[in-house]
Amino acid sequence: MKIGQFMGSTNKKDGESLNPPLYLIRPVTDIVALRKALSGSGIKQSFLAEDIINAIGEEGKHLYLFEGGEYTFLRSSDGLVISSARGELIYGIAECIRPRGGWSLRIEEPCDCWVVPAEKAFEIITQKQLWESVANIFAWYLQIFTSREEHLVGVPAYVMIRTKLLELQAQPEDFRRDMNVADYIQQRTQLARSTIMAILGELRRGDYIEIKRGRLVAVNHLPKEY
Repeated sequence: MKIGQFMGSTNKKDGESLNPPLYLIRPVTDIVALRKALSGSGIKQSFLAEDIINAIGEEGKHLYLFEGGEYTFLRSSDGLVISSARGELIYGIAECIRPRGGWSLRIEEPCDCWVVPAEKAFEIITQKQLWESVANIFAWYLQIFTSREEHLVGVPAYVMIRTKLLELQAQPEDFRRDMNVADYIQQRTQLARSTIMAILGELRRGDYIEIKRGRLVAVNHLPKEY
């Protein structure tokens, strides 16, 4: 939810960017700097699809350094999908600094990563003066979550669905091919399925979107109001 690599597409019919408020430019340089500095300080571990990772467990606090893969961020209380991500990722810094247990990471495809004890990781970050990179990553996450809330809190159901359709359209083709559009929206909004299907049906009949076998084929133009 890669996060940030699903951006830059434009809806040419109405000139609006599909999702710039939701997918901001990733601080790739900072992510790479931290991964390179910390890799090798822990153990390399393999994960399978559907594995759930929590930064804080019975064995203590750990950071997870992924060089590549596909992941989903989940709200721990109810499984709401917060966002999706692909590519390089560092997971666990915020939870290890300020433990809360509010969210977890679900692995979507087999991958490997370095698992580094948080205390050791923070020592290295201090030694190598990388806290600025940590701050840049935190700022990016804050912008992502703030932008997400703007589209999902205190707004009509149509606005939520419109945002998620534009978001899904900007995902890679293979992701869209495997994802049922109604499931995608429901997992990320928790709207009633009947509401989602009713609005999708109206949009299809108006030729605003194209859906085949439950998969989003195209977004032609989405009015800002329903």
